[in-house]
Amino acid sequence: MSERISIIQDRKRLLEYMDIMYPAPVKTKLLFESCVYVNPDYEPACFRKDIHYLIDKGWIEFVDEKLGGFRDFREKVLHLTASGKEIAERTREDPALEI
Repeated sequence: MSERISIIQDRKRLLEYMDIMYPAPVKTKLLFESCVYVNPDYEPACFRKDIHYLIDKGWIEFVDEKLGGFRDFREKVLHLTASGKEIAERTREDPALEI
């Protein structure tokens, strides 16, 4: 499998897991552990990049940033945005997540 396809699958998986938890927020640590369960080769550095990519797209946000934020990335709390929910449910498409 190509690296591009793997990245897209990991990002979709992140959105799907957050959609399952919606509307509840989720800690980055739990989200990462869920992804590693499915893809044991998923690296923390890739996870960070994927999280920031999804934030830049406006699909997720750090809830704790509004309250001052946690310093430890593993303890940060994420929330799926309304547009992220549409992407996760596939009611809206984004070419960046197409394989």
